[in-house]
Formats: sequence, C-alpha cells, structure tokens
Amino acid sequence: SISTLSKGDELLLSGVYTITGGLGGLGLRAGSLLVERGAARVVLASRSTRVARDGQGLERALLRLDASAQIVACDSAEPRDVCALNSCCDKLRGILHAAGALLDTRLRLMSVADTVQVWAPKACAASHVCNASARSRADAAILFSSITSAFGTAGLGNYAAANSYLDTL
Repeated sequence: SISTLSKGDELLLSGVYTITGGLGGLGLRAGSLLVERGAARVVLASRSTRVARDGQGLERALLRLDASAQIVACDSAEPRDVCALNSCCDKLRGILHAAGALLDTRLRLMSVADTVQVWAPKACAASHVCNASARSRADAAILFSSITSAFGTAGLGNYAAANSYLDTL
C-alpha cells in the first residue's frame, strides 16, 4: 500500500505515478502520500484541471505537492485520453484511479442518462485504466472503490453499481 512505502523503496518510487481524479480529495491524498514518500513524479489527471471542491483544504494539499506533481487534462472515461496520459510517461510505475461522480437520484426516478453520468467516470474509466496499465507494463493499477457497493446508500444506486463493477475487476 502507498502508506507503507518509504524513501528507501527507490525502485518503486523512481518512476511516474498517474492519478485519475487527481484533483479530488482522494486523488490529492494519494498524490500527497506518494510525494511524501519520495515519488519522482506524480501526474494528477482531471477533466476540469481544477480542484474538485472549494472549502475542503484541497487547494492547500495541492500546493504542498510542489514541483513533484503535474496537472493534466484527461477525461478518464475516454479510452484515448487514458492511453495518451500513460503513453507520455516514461518509467510509469503505477496508475491510480480515484475519479468518480455522484448524482443523487431515487432509483425509480433514475434515467439511463443519470446512470451513464456516474458510470462513465467510475466504471468505464476503471476499465480503461486497467487496459492502459496492461499495455504500459505499469507495476500497479489501483482502483479506489466505495463501501457503497456493499451497503448501498439511498439515492446512489448508480454510484453503488459503478463501484461494484470496480470490485469485480
């Protein structure tokens, strides 16, 4: 796990790590842990290239990453974007998928479009990340799922389904 890596793990930390959803809370936390432990370079991929939510201290977390982190535009639900992201990284060591979206809607009112809006950045993107990691020979592909896949949450059936898909990869 990232939290057990130390600065002495130079073989693991010498390359590049890409993080989809890199400017959300989970992505920034993973990036921070990698940088703290000496990762040579962390690429934070985001659809918007902006910090996901104001007022949560994420901007400060991003500033602490200093020059070790690079922000790139990437829609991880698009296979070409994920391939391009990883093909430009020499010595790709790991791909972390922390991207996702929420859309709170009661199941009986949920449309196909509502499901796709959540499914694409979580489940489709996870599939693209796994395929890209196999082609790039990255050492690891880490998918961040949610306990919602096991227990569910009212209004988040689409999110629970998308995370359940991640659990099967």
